[in-house]
Amino acid sequence: MAKPRRVYLRPGKAEKLRQQRHPWLFSGAFLPESLAEPGETVCICDEHGNPIAYGQWDPTSPIRCRVFAWLSEKLQPTSRFWYERFAQALAYRKSLPDLTQTNAFRLLNSEADQTPGIIVDVYDSVAVVQLRTPGAERLRPTLVRFLQENLPLSGIYLRRESLADSAWIAGEPTPMVQIQENGLRFWVSIETGQKTGFFLDQRHNRQLLRMYSTGRRVANFFAYTGGFSVYAAAGGAERILSVEISPEPAALIEKNLALNGLSSVPHEVWVADAFDALQRLEPGKWDVIVLDPPAFTHHQDTLPQALRGYREINRRALRLLPPGGLLLTFSCSAHATPQLFRDTLYQAATEADRSMQILHFFHAPPDHPIDLYHPQGEYLKGFLLRVL
Repeated sequence: MAKPRRVYLRPGKAEKLRQQRHPWLFSGAFLPESLAEPGETVCICDEHGNPIAYGQWDPTSPIRCRVFAWLSEKLQPTSRFWYERFAQALAYRKSLPDLTQTNAFRLLNSEADQTPGIIVDVYDSVAVVQLRTPGAERLRPTLVRFLQENLPLSGIYLRRESLADSAWIAGEPTPMVQIQENGLRFWVSIETGQKTGFFLDQRHNRQLLRMYSTGRRVANFFAYTGGFSVYAAAGGAERILSVEISPEPAALIEKNLALNGLSSVPHEVWVADAFDALQRLEPGKWDVIVLDPPAFTHHQDTLPQALRGYREINRRALRLLPPGGLLLTFSCSAHATPQLFRDTLYQAATEADRSMQILHFFHAPPDHPIDLYHPQGEYLKGFLLRVL
């Protein structure tokens, strides 16, 4: 294999890179003569030609280069190198004790596994792959071979932003898969579900709701296919309301309850906008409210509007809860940092005139690790709040 092409940082940028070790390098960090093909592996050097790291080049993105190795120039990022990196990620997941209770997990988590742009979620015998960068696209053959050789898969589905561009790239199509999580079962729509089909990052947080649901009335907003609702029912909830705006995932809520023998729990599904549904509820009738909305923003320039949305929806929920009531509230907007989200909840509680306690901080489980040097990877955050 030929040596990777060299690209050169502007004066002063190399020291910043060495100190901060952030895996994203923007276009302004490089000298103008630094050029490479989309997805090409490059050797990142300081202005004097001293190698610092290896990355994948993307000339069409503001994030011009994504670092995947902080190594010497002797490294050869061949297909074998990437195969071994995928194997390291799988070995780590196999070491996690809580994954013995589930057959669905995240295998590769992009920058956190030093596999930029690659997401792989495993649902029993199906792997759902997202390739978000040109560099990730170039690794598709090696990734598919690794998955086929190391997991008992019946099929591999490539999920694009557009469902029309998504496709089965290996094995047999399996549009619906049944998974098990903490002793509960769920139907997952591989081809039409949100994200990769199911919100695997809420596994631990759903289990916590289960512990707090006994004898309580639980209202689950942005319910999707009823993950939190099923856990609440399994935990002994007295009554459950699930609110989901999209009819297709809402139709799976009752099926998932039935799949777990929980149809006898009083349960109602509203196909409705969560903001409107909160206005319809009578204060004091629900002991626990779950707010797990989709990302309100994917861009820094729309962050102020997103924070207003988070403040408004939490303010409405807090006004409904009785003393002792619980609010499980989340944000999966990467630009809304944990501190920003906490400040927003503070504002919502002030406007709702409620005194609150923080009982738990929420984040993704350990099969969704976060690179310490890449705070943008900490997209999921949440709180369990109690009304005094």
